[in-house]
Amino acid sequence: MKATARPRADATIMLADGRALAYCEWGDPTGSPVLLVHGGPGSRLLCPDEDATVAAGVRLLTVDRPGYGGSAPRPDPTLLGWADDVQALADRLGLERFAVVGFSAGGGYALACAARMPSASARLVWPAARVPMTRCPMPWTRG
Repeated sequence: MKATARPRADATIMLADGRALAYCEWGDPTGSPVLLVHGGPGSRLLCPDEDATVAAGVRLLTVDRPGYGGSAPRPDPTLLGWADDVQALADRLGLERFAVVGFSAGGGYALACAARMPSASARLVWPAARVPMTRCPMPWTRG
């Protein structure tokens, strides 16, 4: 991993309800799109191994979850609501299919994307992830 890796793009889109959703792009701009959902705490500025990402032919998208980094909180936070935000980003970027990776606390968010967009999120990877066994919205996302 390079401590000096910088995203190819660091941008924010406005969602239909007026909230901001911040994301970064890393790796091969023409590669296979992969959405990486960060753990908590974390952000879109996760510093991946840029050389490995390019060598794998991956267009890596990292997105701030609601209330993290440059993404505004959701007024009624739910995992499926997050998946709707991701769908809006995928539409804006012209992504028809992409893989989803959820790390640690990002696991539940990745599962929500797979549930909400089964044809778009064709692959799901869930390393070292935990999903709360309580109903969502999760109490720590409020406030």
